[in-house]
Amino acid sequence: NMKRIGIMMISAWFMVILIHGQEKEAAGLLKKLQSDDWSVVSIAKEKLENMEGKSIPGIITMLQDKTEKKLINTGDLIYPGAEKFFGHGQIIDYDIDKIDIRAGWLLEELAFQNFGFMGVHIQSDKLIDYIRFNFPNYYNNSKNRQLLDELNEMEKRDIVRKLSAKEAEKWWKGQDGKWDRFTALIQALKSEDEKRQAKALFYLRNGKTNCTGLSRKSYKSKVESIITELSKSSLKRISEQSKLILLDTDFDWLKLKQASD
Repeated sequence: NMKRIGIMMISAWFMVILIHGQEKEAAGLLKKLQSDDWSVVSIAKEKLENMEGKSIPGIITMLQDKTEKKLINTGDLIYPGAEKFFGHGQIIDYDIDKIDIRAGWLLEELAFQNFGFMGVHIQSDKLIDYIRFNFPNYYNNSKNRQLLDELNEMEKRDIVRKLSAKEAEKWWKGQDGKWDRFTALIQALKSEDEKRQAKALFYLRNGKTNCTGLSRKSYKSKVESIITELSKSSLKRISEQSKLILLDTDFDWLKLKQASD
């Protein structure tokens, strides 16, 4: 019995060391995510995505960071803060010069979610509609609507930033520490949200990061039928991505990831 207690204590001790190590690793990577060098940022983002749920608490904290880090060495990256437009390259639809939006971008990609961070940089004449459709609870309050009428463009964008962070925090609290990426992928594909579906499909086709639980077997049993349904979607970007996944009978998309059967 003493031997069993001893083994349990050693196991618990190892778990504490492991968790502490992961927290330290995530903290170091989150610091790199705040760099002004795009190559440092993109590598950190991939590593944080590979950590799956372990990196989310730190990302949530970062949503409060309102500082700005103008990116350098962006090459042909196309994003709202880009100074030059090359007509080709990676497109990121988030204002990632802002640290909180950068954290939001990573969170939405990792969790296949749509909290609203994309809307911070949309055209000024579309801001009110964006708030109305994405944050109905806020918009349906007459005091808030009155306030929106009086705000300038910059202040409206700040409202979108605050509301997006609030949505993300509320979502994470609701997960109660039980989140996993494979379930999140399925939920996004099944959701009625086109942005979430597109993120999940894009990840399936092109993503290289970890998704524990995703294998040929689990794809066949839990995902393929959803993709088949989505291939009939009237939304072209959803149906076309789905068809391309279904056509890939060699599972090249799965080979891109560090997943195994």
